[in-house]
Amino acid sequence: MNVINPAYAGAEADNLFSFTSRTQWAAVDEAPRTLAFSYSSARENNVGLGLSVVSDKVFVEQQTFAYIDFSYRLQMGSDAQLFLGLKGGGNFYNADPTLLKIYSPSDPSQVSTSKFSPNIGAGAYYKAANFWISFSIPRLLNTKRNDSQLAIQAQDQRHSYLGGGVDFGIGNDFFLKPSLMLRKVKGLPTTADFTAMGSWQNKLDAGVSLRTNSSIALLAMLSLGFFDDNF
Repeated sequence: MNVINPAYAGAEADNLFSFTSRTQWAAVDEAPRTLAFSYSSARENNVGLGLSVVSDKVFVEQQTFAYIDFSYRLQMGSDAQLFLGLKGGGNFYNADPTLLKIYSPSDPSQVSTSKFSPNIGAGAYYKAANFWISFSIPRLLNTKRNDSQLAIQAQDQRHSYLGGGVDFGIGNDFFLKPSLMLRKVKGLPTTADFTAMGSWQNKLDAGVSLRTNSSIALLAMLSLGFFDDNF
C-alpha cells in the first residue's frame, strides 16, 4: 500500500518499514524481478511522511521508481480516520538493446535509452475499526520513456487503484482479512485482485491472492516489533 497510495504514510504505525521481493517466470532467463522498499512515519500535527523505492528489471529494461510521500490525517469520529496524501518523485529508466540477440545498430527502434521522468501522485485512505477503503493514482502524468522520434514509443500510463477490506475477529488472537483491489490502466481491461489472509495476533499473516484472468499467488507476511513496538 505504501507504494501505490501516499495517504497510507503514517496510517498504520509510528514507524513502518517494508521490503518486498517478487520474481516471475523464475525458470526463464532474464525473467522479471521486482524489489520494493518503503518507509513511513507518523509525525506531529497529524502529518505522515514516507519514502518508497521500487526497482523493476525485465530483460534489457531497468526501471527505478523513487518517491517521497506526504499525508494529512483527519479525525472522522471516535474510531475512524481519513488520510489524504500527495506523492512526488519520478522514474529512472534505462534500456540497453545491445543485449538483444537480434540487435542491429541500424534499427531506429533499438536505441539505448537513459532518462529520468518526474511525476506526482495523490490518494485517499479511510480507516475505521474493522475496515478500510483506498483510492489512489500514484502517477498522474503520462510520461514518454524516450523523446526521440522512434518507430515505437513507450509510455508510463496512468494507473488508478480502488480497494477495500475488512477484518473479522475469531477469538482473541485470530483474524480473517478479505480484501479487493481494482486497477484500471488506459487501453487495458480492469483487473481485480481478490485476497484472503488469515492473521495470528496481527504478527503472522498468510493467505492467497487471485488476479482476474492473470495469476494466483501465495502470500506470507511477518511483522517484527522493536524498540517498545515503535517499529
